[in-house]
Amino acid sequence: MPLSSRLALAAATVALFACPISPVTARDGKPSESAKPAAFQQLMDCRTIEDSANRLACFDRQVAILQQAEQTKEIVVADKNAIQEAKRGLFGFTAPVGRLFGLGGGTDSPEDELKRIDTEVSSVSYGRGGVLRIAFVEGGAWEQTDTRNFAISPRAGQKAYILKGALGSFFVSVNGQPGIRMRRVQ
Repeated sequence: MPLSSRLALAAATVALFACPISPVTARDGKPSESAKPAAFQQLMDCRTIEDSANRLACFDRQVAILQQAEQTKEIVVADKNAIQEAKRGLFGFTAPVGRLFGLGGGTDSPEDELKRIDTEVSSVSYGRGGVLRIAFVEGGAWEQTDTRNFAISPRAGQKAYILKGALGSFFVSVNGQPGIRMRRVQ
């Protein structure tokens, strides 16, 4: 591949990853009103109609549109518990996956932010250079990033927790032992 093509490819890649993948946000960092789906906003706008017959007709029309959008998967309806479960499943990823689906990225209140997960070890293995790898019952796999070791080797079935640290780091503690720094790999 010629040098100019490689440079163009590199520039395109940098531009792609430099673009934020999140809902439209206002200057204060919160999602703007335009981030709401049009079908939902139009349903809410029906409330401003004063004539009750016209308001009811508007609601009926917009509910049908919203229902069709939900059936064709243009809009996904989720309650707070489903969102919390999705955040739990994404916990530990460094890519902005949660922001892509409207699951965070500065919009969470401090009490809604997930900082710790209590879980159970499903398997333990060691990779090249003796790097510890732990899989958990939820399906996530984590790999050791520091040189510390657990005093007692972790085993399947033991209780564990994953704690969010500073600057995107995570600590995993198994069976009450002090945590070691790990990163999510799967």
